[in-house]
Amino acid sequence: RIVLADGFYLFDTPGVLWPRIIVAKSGYNLAASGAIGRNAYNEEEVALELLDYLRQNYAGALQARFKIDDAASQTDEQLLDAIGRQRGALMGKGRVNTQKAAEIAIYEFRAGTLGRITLETPEQFALWLEAGRQKDAQRQIKKDAIELDRKIRFKQVPRPNGRNLA
Repeated sequence: RIVLADGFYLFDTPGVLWPRIIVAKSGYNLAASGAIGRNAYNEEEVALELLDYLRQNYAGALQARFKIDDAASQTDEQLLDAIGRQRGALMGKGRVNTQKAAEIAIYEFRAGTLGRITLETPEQFALWLEAGRQKDAQRQIKKDAIELDRKIRFKQVPRPNGRNLA
């Protein structure tokens, strides 16, 4: 429950997601926000996508929270490594436990300790959705071609040139 004004509340309730997410970036954002269950995604991959976005749009928040110098000039992998080192997510021989570092980055984002962050604008989503629809249409064309080939092989439809092989 979010108080918007005296006596005026916004309730965020559990919802139903699409059976398949065609906009990959939205899938990462949903995973980063906790809307998708932990078993449905790879935390390191989600953390890297999140850090890449934050580096480009909220570098100051990363620098302030994780004490990282010049976050904007680092790659998402370097940021994940720096977070792991700064928070003590280390394994033997000083190697960073990237799984633990990913969990830290995602947790910090979800907890709001990085500040108020918007992961997408309506304009960005519109671009992603169009790209996702185009990719989905290409996928459907391939599926239709495979299905037509299957029907031709099993003689459920005649060959396009009118000849059937016996």
